[in-house]
Amino acid sequence: MSEDKISYLSNKRREKEQKILDNLGFEDLKPKEIALVEALIFSSKKKLPRAVIKEITAFSEEKLERIIIYLEQKYQGVEFGIQLKEYNDRYLFQTKKEFAAEIEQLFDITKVSSLSTASMETLAIIAYRQPVTRSEIEEIRGVSVERTLTTLSKYDLIEEVGRKETIGNPIIYGTTDQFLEYLDIEDLAELPEIERVEKLFAEEIEEAAEQAAEQKKETAKNEESN
Repeated sequence: MSEDKISYLSNKRREKEQKILDNLGFEDLKPKEIALVEALIFSSKKKLPRAVIKEITAFSEEKLERIIIYLEQKYQGVEFGIQLKEYNDRYLFQTKKEFAAEIEQLFDITKVSSLSTASMETLAIIAYRQPVTRSEIEEIRGVSVERTLTTLSKYDLIEEVGRKETIGNPIIYGTTDQFLEYLDIEDLAELPEIERVEKLFAEEIEEAAEQAAEQKKETAKNEESN
């Protein structure tokens, strides 16, 4: 399933931003205050939690929110090759997607561009039912998911989040910040409704079945001609 199909953008944050801008705007923000937040996020090697920024700057929640909005809007400009992204109240600067092909030429990047249908189904189960154990996933899918979990862990889309307090204390899994980044959403609240996801999976499975049937027909035709 393509990333575009399951990417979903909530209007909730946009409405919140607009309300803040309508009431307060940016006029009273000092350039040095904006630059400080920008420098902190830029300097962090990992996604920087809002709480850490607030602790270091001692800014009010309202002021920090306006600075974040200002920086997000600033870096949306076409003259910038980077953008400010938020994932679960954590922030980082990252390059824009339109430059991905050129940037990949600089680095040996492990791409998560072609997860199998099985991997996507397992990932969806974890996303919507987390925290969830392997046996619970297998009960839903009806097949072993051991290798699939290994693949998803390799791509840092899921992680172990603890142990279930039951017989054997099985590992329980949840999604990661990388999962949010993969879907280009800020938090799990922006996931599409489960019915929409099920419909998309059904379309993917039907398409895969049609391709397999077409391939089988083509193979049979070639064998007959030989």
